[in-house]
Amino acid sequence: MVKGTVYESLSFFSPTLERDLKYSIYLPAEYEEDSRRYSTIYLLHGHSGNEVSWLRKGHVDQTLDIMINSGEIPPFVVVMPDAQNSWYVDSPVGEKYETAIIKDLIGFVEGHYKVRNTRGDRFVAGLSMGGYGALKLAFKHPDMFLSAASLSGGITRDVPPETDVDINGDVIHIREDYYHDVFGDPFDPDFWEKENVFNWVDNVKNSGLTLPVYLSCGNEDYFYLYLGATELYHELRLAKIESVLYIRDGEHNWLLWQEDIKEVLRFFKRALDLY
Repeated sequence: MVKGTVYESLSFFSPTLERDLKYSIYLPAEYEEDSRRYSTIYLLHGHSGNEVSWLRKGHVDQTLDIMINSGEIPPFVVVMPDAQNSWYVDSPVGEKYETAIIKDLIGFVEGHYKVRNTRGDRFVAGLSMGGYGALKLAFKHPDMFLSAASLSGGITRDVPPETDVDINGDVIHIREDYYHDVFGDPFDPDFWEKENVFNWVDNVKNSGLTLPVYLSCGNEDYFYLYLGATELYHELRLAKIESVLYIRDGEHNWLLWQEDIKEVLRFFKRALDLY
């Protein structure tokens, strides 16, 4: 089997962050020899992850090799940035990762790799925190992406409480453990609402652009994130925004995401074909 090339933990200077931003990248097997330009997927990690999570834990490069070789999907360039635990927002008390990705990362990739620089050739997907990030970036900037996918995305309609009980009955300190300092210090519910993906659905609708959305979650997700996915799917349907929802057998883990990314890649191919 012909394999693509993976470069882990590269970096470039981000003017927004005023420091280097790390990223990993998958280049299709024919990238070096071919003169064509490719479509790009920006693949986002979850909380406590980094730019190599999708490679070392999700083995997404192997999935891409198999699916590209079989002709099931076209060759994509896949970019995996490190966003720390930023939730991909421009934090009022921290760093501005939304701008760093939308402006700096995409600009850098399109200036240094053989990829197309049009909306119809950009896709964004992510898991957990990255699922939230993928939707929020696409919903706020529908002119930048053709399609978006959230796998077990950290999306909820309501402001997260201080504490909650997970599916195993254990107390979790949600704001402190998962949103620490990103949404204000102390936590600012107004800023969280401003960044809530539910509040950006109308932005997509009013844009007049087609933005197919893929939503999925495990039925045993210990954060109950299938509730947010289901509610958002309903909102998208009401707004007449093309979307699909899959509640699959599984938990909040890589066993689920390794399989589910295959469906995301098929979904992106269909969006590309129909564009």
